Order: sequence, then structure tokens, then C-alpha cells
Amino acid sequence: MNDIMEWLSNYAYDNDIGYIMTHYLEPDTPSTSDCDDRLVVVNMEWKNANEVPFSFAHEIGHIMCGDKGKRYFKSENIKDKSEYRANLFAIKLLFKFCSAYGLHFTNPITFCEQFGVPTVLEYVVATGMRTH
Repeated sequence: MNDIMEWLSNYAYDNDIGYIMTHYLEPDTPSTSDCDDRLVVVNMEWKNANEVPFSFAHEIGHIMCGDKGKRYFKSENIKDKSEYRANLFAIKLLFKFCSAYGLHFTNPITFCEQFGVPTVLEYVVATGMRTH
């Protein structure tokens, strides 16, 4: 997990996005983005630790997609347009990480498990694999 978190941190920095990785939040407090201030807060104590990289990428996605206000990561919230855009951005960002590190996945479920992508988004990963 260290490689992906470092890579995402560098991506955020390169795109003028501030970030705080904190161990001081409760396990059920979601990661968040303040799009107006271009700041992401990543809950490193999140109850599902393997979702942390995806939630970081997702919150970056809100900012990069031009969303406004504060956004909170909820893995089950996929019907809202801005959430879908952030999810799609996050998945594409994770594909970029894979390319940078020479990682190749042929199974979308394996990809979801590796990066903590909620399995309800498996169809988005599968589509991305075909076009990536």
C-alpha cells in the first residue's frame, strides 16, 4: 500500500492538491475533499483499510473533476453523477499507477480487491480494462 499512497501523494502535489493523511479520525469517518480549497483528508484508520487508496484517488477525483464544496467517500454511493465521475477518475488514476509500475490485471475483481475498489464498481473497472 505504501507505493500507491506515495504515488497518489505525488499526483496530488503535482496537481496543486493539498492532502492530510490522519490517524486521528474514527474508523467510520469517511475520507473527504474540500473542493473549493483543493484539500483532501484521508482517514488512515478507515474501517476497511484496503479501501484507503481508492478513497484517496476518489477524493482527488472530485477536485480534478471540478466539483464544488465538501465531498465524503461512501463506497455505496454510486448513483450521484459527481460520485460516478469521481469513481471513474479514481479508477483511471489507478490504471495510470499500474502502467507506471508495470502491473497488469485481466480480472476486474482482482483489480478491485487489490486497490479497495468497491465491487459494485466492477463493471466500471471492466470497461476501463477494455479501453486501457
